[in-house]
Amino acid sequence: MISFPVMKVRRMLFVVTMIQLVTAPGVLAQMSGMTGEPIEHPISRHPFYQESTFHVLAGLAAAGAGFIAYPLIRRHRRQRGGPVEYLSEGVLVVDLVDSTHLATHYGDVVAMRARNILKERTLAAAEGRGLTFTEDTGDGYLMTFPSAEGAVQTAIALLKDLREQPPDLSPGPSLEVRAGISYGQILLDTRASRHGAAINKAFRLEGLSRESFTQLEGGGGAYEIPDRNRIFLDEEAAQDLRSTEIPLRPVGFCRLKGFSGLQRVFEVPWV
Repeated sequence: MISFPVMKVRRMLFVVTMIQLVTAPGVLAQMSGMTGEPIEHPISRHPFYQESTFHVLAGLAAAGAGFIAYPLIRRHRRQRGGPVEYLSEGVLVVDLVDSTHLATHYGDVVAMRARNILKERTLAAAEGRGLTFTEDTGDGYLMTFPSAEGAVQTAIALLKDLREQPPDLSPGPSLEVRAGISYGQILLDTRASRHGAAINKAFRLEGLSRESFTQLEGGGGAYEIPDRNRIFLDEEAAQDLRSTEIPLRPVGFCRLKGFSGLQRVFEVPWV
């Protein structure tokens, strides 16, 4: 059952009331210049649809219908917009490490400055690498590229830039980030926004910790997993990079929330 907001109900009542007023005998009498006396209806020489009263009523009815229908049609068009295109892209998620700690220990000004610097450095690192979409996530950025290579090159350029030209966050600590990269099918909607499991996986990869892994590569457990300034990839991204010269290091297997089975994770040794 369709429920109309209060404003739409008021619009409908207004239009109906206006039509009733216009069609009332007293109103018709005033329109013809005769009040208080019975109205004599001479035989018209013209069809009813050529009479001025008919034109007035038809105009009011059309205006009322349009007044009611326009907001409904507009809302329906806004609610439309399912996926219009599918494409395969590399997804990069960059996140600021310890952003809450920055705000609580060094103040909101330092935390905001760190976010602004990360935004500028990330966008600069993506230049010339085929960036197709970007979205601010609050403490970082979501980006997509035609391939996983563009995503990896952007992440490497960002980390090297932060290491070689560390921003001044004094009295706060140095700016550190984590990056997660996936590759897969993306749903592109009418607003050019991106959706899909590949995006969720990139966020999961970015937030991995050592405790997330059920099995480390090699089985010995001696591999030290960095918790910052790192780039983690899924297996689909690693396969997309096979034709490139980007080195990869297998980390191990883990479970990712929302994904079935064990997921193999790789790291880009960028240092």
